[in-house]
Amino acid sequence: MGASLGGGGSSGPAPGGSALARLAARREAGGGSALSEINVTPFVDVVLVLLIIFMVTAPLLVRSLDVSLPTARTRSAEATERVIVTVDAEGRTFVGEQAVNPLLLEERLREVVEFEGAREGYLQGDVSLEYGRVIEVIDSMKRAGFDRVGLVYAYPGEQQGR
Repeated sequence: MGASLGGGGSSGPAPGGSALARLAARREAGGGSALSEINVTPFVDVVLVLLIIFMVTAPLLVRSLDVSLPTARTRSAEATERVIVTVDAEGRTFVGEQAVNPLLLEERLREVVEFEGAREGYLQGDVSLEYGRVIEVIDSMKRAGFDRVGLVYAYPGEQQGR
């Protein structure tokens, strides 16, 4: 008589069959590799969140060592004032407002460092000075004992008012 409804003679599952039957057919056909891949997107998301948490909390975990520091009986000399050394267009040298012979500049600056405790010095030089002369004065200031030597300058708008 006739036709069977169950699909007994066909080689594959019926087109309208269950998902389990389709999965079994796919495994038999060698297409199982698509299901064996792992989705790494959630893994990457979790790793990035953990990285951010560690980046935020790491600076908070830094601790200093507990050390009992020794004490000294004398204090280091604190800078009481800043010294301004001026060299004008004619080459005359001044420490503060007092004129100083350029050959005795280093000696005078040593006195200022020793007796007044000054550790910062500023050089105020005329724009027409030679570069070599500026370096000589800076070198004298450093040899005299100044820890820091700065250069005094004016902004473009300030120069006209002088």
